[in-house]
Amino acid sequence: MGPPPIGCMGMMQEFEGRRKLCPALEKLKDEHLSLAEQMNELVHLANNLKSTAEPTKRKKGLTELHELASSFRAELEKHSRREEEDLYPLIANYIEREMGPIAAMEEEHDLIHESLMSFMRIVEKEKSAPGEVEAVHTHLLKSVEILMEHFYKEESVLFPMAEYVLSDAEKEQLRVLFQD
Repeated sequence: MGPPPIGCMGMMQEFEGRRKLCPALEKLKDEHLSLAEQMNELVHLANNLKSTAEPTKRKKGLTELHELASSFRAELEKHSRREEEDLYPLIANYIEREMGPIAAMEEEHDLIHESLMSFMRIVEKEKSAPGEVEAVHTHLLKSVEILMEHFYKEESVLFPMAEYVLSDAEKEQLRVLFQD
């Protein structure tokens, strides 16, 4: 077992200077980078779509946006499952799961899922009945904002906390689970 459970503030002071993460946590962080790049591409497509008036180009742009968003959502869900099913339960051996950082991250996962689903519904509606491209753009930007804030919290609080509290055996367990 790793170090004894301690409060979040004490833990933050303890690992404040540490930035090195074990391979499993580094993999999650790398996935954030990949997902952020895809979000940038989605925003780029949405920006182009917003400035496209020609109906055929707009329909093509919506189709492309929908395809990329579907692929992005699938990758994000895989990433979220790794955290929820593998990482969070291990951290919960050391800190409270129902309150605090884990609960906040799980709530944000739900919020992100709802936001992306709403975005996908708007894109699908827009494909069949064009007219509200602005709503597509606005919903996407809101989803991206929530997700980037979430990634920041995980990278600056949760991952360093996990690095500190998890034993070497638990880190190895995660590394094996996260192999693709």
